[in-house]
Amino acid sequence: MKPFLRPTSRARLAPVGWVSERAGEWAGREVEVVYDPRRHEVVLFRNDPGDTARSDLAEAGYRRYASNGHQEMWVRDTAPETAAVGLQTSTPSPTKAQGGRPDLSVVGGGGRGL
Repeated sequence: MKPFLRPTSRARLAPVGWVSERAGEWAGREVEVVYDPRRHEVVLFRNDPGDTARSDLAEAGYRRYASNGHQEMWVRDTAPETAAVGLQTSTPSPTKAQGGRPDLSVVGGGGRGL
């Protein structure tokens, strides 16, 4: 089973061992991401990540799982022994159009920082 986004208004059940964490607004609705913290690393871009970040993520083993036009969710399936670190949200930064790096959130994992 793959990680997924769901509206926060939905039932709170998740597969055994999986967690759900608030992920903010996605396509105009409040959502949460549901994932297995022992197995998945999830990166949520709050704005267009740009070709360089996409290339770096793909090279690191991530795959794009969802997009709503300007936000993207990328997931990497890791070894089961990877420790969970929960949701980490970056400090807001200038958007790519303003010359800054894209805003992102990292969910789960123990891999290298981005």
